[in-house]
Amino acid sequence: MSNEALSPGELQALLLGSAELALLDVREARWFCDAHLNLARLAPLSTLELQIGALVPRRTTELVVCDEADAQEGPAARAAALLERLGYSRVRRLAGGLNAWRAEGLPVIDGYATLVKAFGDLARLHYGTPTLSLAEFEERRRTGQPITLIDARPRDEYAFLSIEGARNYAGTELALRALHANEPGHVWVVNCFSRTRGIVGATTLRLLAGGDQVVFLEDGVMAWGLRGGPVVENAQPVDDIPAEPPELLRALADRLIARHGLSVIDAEGLARLQADRDRTLYLFDLRPSSSPANGVRHVPGGQLLMHFENLVGTRNARIVLIDEPHRLRAAVTAFWLAQLNQAEVHVLAGELPVLPPTPEQAEPANDGLAPDALARLIARGEAELVDVGPSLDYEKRHLPGARFLLPASLAPLEPVLAPGRTVVFSSPDGAAARLAARDARQRWPASAFAWLAGGTDAWAADGRPVEASYAPQQLLTPFDDDWGSVMRISGPRRDEVWTDYLEWERGLSRRVTEDPAVRFRFFV
Repeated sequence: MSNEALSPGELQALLLGSAELALLDVREARWFCDAHLNLARLAPLSTLELQIGALVPRRTTELVVCDEADAQEGPAARAAALLERLGYSRVRRLAGGLNAWRAEGLPVIDGYATLVKAFGDLARLHYGTPTLSLAEFEERRRTGQPITLIDARPRDEYAFLSIEGARNYAGTELALRALHANEPGHVWVVNCFSRTRGIVGATTLRLLAGGDQVVFLEDGVMAWGLRGGPVVENAQPVDDIPAEPPELLRALADRLIARHGLSVIDAEGLARLQADRDRTLYLFDLRPSSSPANGVRHVPGGQLLMHFENLVGTRNARIVLIDEPHRLRAAVTAFWLAQLNQAEVHVLAGELPVLPPTPEQAEPANDGLAPDALARLIARGEAELVDVGPSLDYEKRHLPGARFLLPASLAPLEPVLAPGRTVVFSSPDGAAARLAARDARQRWPASAFAWLAGGTDAWAADGRPVEASYAPQQLLTPFDDDWGSVMRISGPRRDEVWTDYLEWERGLSRRVTEDPAVRFRFFV
């Protein structure tokens, strides 16, 4: 099986089955968010080579790539060829692409992270998680009734914009807190930017501690901002809710595991899973800090569920969660992932054993320019700077005067090439820049190309200037990697965009579950 096509009906049959399958939509995020298959993972051609090893770690996984129309030189065909060069042996394309899928009347969805967002709203209904309206929240604050607001997002998102007075304990870190209140009628309110993490956080606390006084704040920061409530940028939260002692956290974990029959494996069980070359295994360490280990991804702050579609590319794979000494983060995450029903999930008992080394891969050539060498090239007027990182990072900072390019296609570079000048690629950490330089050298062997070692991060760390502003002519390609994040919207458009988004998210679960291949499995 090599770079063949399969029909929409054949793909639907695979999605309805239980075998491992990686379905990758290789268009850029803007087009993915217009419409995509419910169970597809976004893996755009512009970043595919960098992300595929972690997203689909087993090279013999059955893998299907799709784009809009399956054109001969389109993203899917190019992605299939790239994947085969990287050693993936079972790559096929969706014949006719999304257009053919829709022509068969098969379901699609718009938006980003839709599977998890739909799941969160259905979890709210299934577990009867109560919602506190903004009017009730405002009234409790105004009248001095006992109330504590906790934002369940990661610290960087909390700092971007948060409700005045909110504490911040992200994801499963919230489950570790000692939510004791001396005042009768004290209400613990959990929020996020819109809905999902606030719902999951509130529901988790209610299930762990039987807390009837834990509620979800309706539509979070966005609705509060639309209402005109006070919000804060760059907030520094008060850390005044201590964690429970480890022995109590372990008891909570054991109780959750036993109540719902969650799988726990020891080091021998992990070794057996690792020895099975016919199945994909993902290892995630959920602790705030951990030592690097072969084949283990560090995903702190309870974000594995929210970012599941970006981290786990293979459906029906195996997942092992690491969180000693008390396992509560792992137990809570396993509880939710088991109900998402996209993978076989296990909690590791005991510390992670020493893992065998991963297969050796050739180290990439370290031929990048150091910041001082690039600075000399710029001073001589011999450099053309091109940033090939994500547009979101480009908007935050880039080298002065750098153009922007999505590297899915290098064709827009043609007008930039000039005798006696070197095109120097940059990206946040230099990884995408290195690949762009390699590909450009192959395409235009007579021209000079280089890349900034360590990327924009190393440049800025060296005390060199960066800027955020840019002129339209600096964009060699549009920001097609922008998936429409409402956090990128400001100014007069904000209220309209936020209102439309909240309406879209409230109606998402009904639309997603119309697809028979989406089969959440809630505990009874």
